[in-house]
Amino acid sequence: MARSKTERPTNGFTVVAAVEAVPSARRQVAALAKNLGLPMSDETLKAVELLASEVIANAVLHSAAPCDVAVTRTDDRLRVEVTDTNPSLPSVVEAGPSDESGRGLLLVGALADAWGTEPESWGKTTWFEITPEPSTDGLGNNSADSPSSGSVSGRRTDHEARMASSAESRAPFGPAPAGKRHQAA
Repeated sequence: MARSKTERPTNGFTVVAAVEAVPSARRQVAALAKNLGLPMSDETLKAVELLASEVIANAVLHSAAPCDVAVTRTDDRLRVEVTDTNPSLPSVVEAGPSDESGRGLLLVGALADAWGTEPESWGKTTWFEITPEPSTDGLGNNSADSPSSGSVSGRRTDHEARMASSAESRAPFGPAPAGKRHQAA
């Protein structure tokens, strides 16, 4: 969904081009996500915050200008878009064990249901989508699996399964082709 450079997100905000702005932006994404009416467990919300941090951090690190963040609902999924003025498409890099950065898009690929990058004439929009896992007991736990329900089934949510899977077992995603999506394996 192409957006003009001057168009502001209706359910979003602008982040200054400073790494120090990322924690506040992550909290704003979580607050906007909660207001969309999608049922979300605490675990899902934490995954959204983590992925938003990674994508926003990439935008502020690799662009010399503020970026726009939009949080929307697409049917049954939560979608977070980060638009910046850097035309270079992001790519997954192989970080060494002692590297302090370089794993952000691996996390996005591992935890998001889909993600991608849409080039614009003045920059790009990097986005991800997550299908919320509902919380049914108000505490972020699925009541069917909570100890208070008398049932411990050991079932994993989709996000738990993705988090448990090894990043090494996944093929690298590489840069997102124009208008293409990456789907979770």
